[in-house]
Amino acid sequence: MLVDYHTHNQLCKHADGALEEYVQHAIQLGLNEIGLADHTPMPNDWDIEVRMYEEQFWTDYKPTVLALQEKYKNQITVKFAVEGDFFPGTEKWVEEFNGKNEFDYVIGSVHYLGEWGFDNPLYVGKFDHVDIDELYISYYDHIKRSAQSGLFDIVGHCDLVKKFGHRPKKNIEEILRATFEVVKESGMAVEINTSGLRKPVKEVYPSEQILKIVSEFGIPLTLGSDAHTPTDVGRDFDVARELVEKYGNGKISLFSKRVRSEVKI
Repeated sequence: MLVDYHTHNQLCKHADGALEEYVQHAIQLGLNEIGLADHTPMPNDWDIEVRMYEEQFWTDYKPTVLALQEKYKNQITVKFAVEGDFFPGTEKWVEEFNGKNEFDYVIGSVHYLGEWGFDNPLYVGKFDHVDIDELYISYYDHIKRSAQSGLFDIVGHCDLVKKFGHRPKKNIEEILRATFEVVKESGMAVEINTSGLRKPVKEVYPSEQILKIVSEFGIPLTLGSDAHTPTDVGRDFDVARELVEKYGNGKISLFSKRVRSEVKI
């Protein structure tokens, strides 16, 4: 059983290819399920440079995903999902938006610390002017609060802060343990996201340090390529499968209407 639960498409303005192309490539690879999980719209067109408008969600994204579910139902299971953002102050809007839809799952990601989109290459220079240890503390505080919010089902790329290769100077094991204890309590799954191998850090999200903690706490795993082109679907899943065997007892989570189940990979 192999799935890719984290894919994007041209609606987010920083990916290439139509939704159907991602589905078709997943079929070519022999995947059992593909999750279409583009960046959700946000209130007041916040961060609109890298996500769809809300109107596009209702008139384009949602109807297309549902149509693809039907069109390809005999070849692959297509999941209707979004990648949500945890951004303090927007929780009520996100809760109401999620409640209007029958998503199969919602990925919860942290891309912003304050007004800084820290994973955006345009703003990478700011790393030279911040305390990296304090940055990591803030990032994991946001991950913890994201889990506590109850808005999401999957923790997206849970050490994205390392994307450009910046590492904390001090040991953050205690911070990680406190964070993933909350993730465990929330009932969320953690994704193994292979896109880090395509970024400057050249490492899967999350690190094996985190995966050891996740395994110890018995937190379930999911798989995602974070594809931004159709050919990224399922990319480097040989690496991901090994990590699932090592840290997840060979099991991954599936979601349907936000209800989780587990299967052998």
